[in-house]
Amino acid sequence: MADQARRQRTMLDFPGFAQEFLRRNPRYRAEYRDLMTAGRNRKPVRQEEMARRWGLSFSLCTAPSGG
Repeated sequence: MADQARRQRTMLDFPGFAQEFLRRNPRYRAEYRDLMTAGRNRKPVRQEEMARRWGLSFSLCTAPSGG
């Protein structure tokens, strides 16, 4: 079982490895859970601060061009 997990990790690209790291990190998970439980009271600035603290960045989505 450990060999299979090791092989899967070596097949990950950098973003995939980073996602797995955060998914397994208890501090990140606790901070994310606290942020998400705020519901409608969640402030975008808090989300941005958390993303910056963990080194996350998101590309802007643009509408597809019409052909």
